[in-house]
Amino acid sequence: MLFPEYLNWHQHSFAAWMSQKRDVSSLNTFLMSIYDATIYHKCLTTLLSGEDFENFLIDTHLALEFETLAKSVGYSEIEWIVVQRDPLEYLLSIYSEKSGYKMILDLGAISNVILEYGFFSASSPNYNYKFVFDINKFSEFFKKDVNPNLTVLNFDSFINDFVGKPIFSCLVNDKSLVDIRKYAKNSPIKRKRLDDVKIEFRYLANFLGMKPNKEFYEQNNKLVDSLVNHRLERNKTLLSEVQIKFKKRFYQ
Repeated sequence: MLFPEYLNWHQHSFAAWMSQKRDVSSLNTFLMSIYDATIYHKCLTTLLSGEDFENFLIDTHLALEFETLAKSVGYSEIEWIVVQRDPLEYLLSIYSEKSGYKMILDLGAISNVILEYGFFSASSPNYNYKFVFDINKFSEFFKKDVNPNLTVLNFDSFINDFVGKPIFSCLVNDKSLVDIRKYAKNSPIKRKRLDDVKIEFRYLANFLGMKPNKEFYEQNNKLVDSLVNHRLERNKTLLSEVQIKFKKRFYQ
């Protein structure tokens, strides 16, 4: 099994960006490069990993194009793996993470869209995201329209012992699995969820087109404190309602 290196990428979400831009030439070059690397290292499987491939569950035409290009460079079998997270935890994780992407999200608005459609869309300066909450629904569409070879993994099992164990266990020998576990255990958490005050401070600065730094806060501390506190109180009420609605929508 090869987890291919490409340019200065640390993971492969940039391939999803290429796909969304319909940059077929660059995407084809990427796929040819990793296929050649897989053959060179005498591996039978290429493992790609990138959170932004989640879009393919909605934009199935891009998934079809990706598969067509992959097969044209030499790949014969393609398997898709999706990790399904608890919906409320996923919502809070996205809300925290994307505050650092110059985005503007509102918990009430996106929760309503999730409940109605099973996913929501949001744009950063670099990518138009599709965050999928009704994994069961859209994975069935994907199997029908793109490829039946799709596996849905529960998030808790995916991170049990070390991240990705259910996947690596099927692809590498016991010795390699021990090495991967050791590496994973010694790797620090890359991104930790921010506290609620910092999240709302970032969103306020994003909305105003300002940098969420000390200078911005010190020049506007009274206004910032007032607006952040308002958002915190509002979100507290919203989340209690969202939790009940999510339970009815996703846990039945």
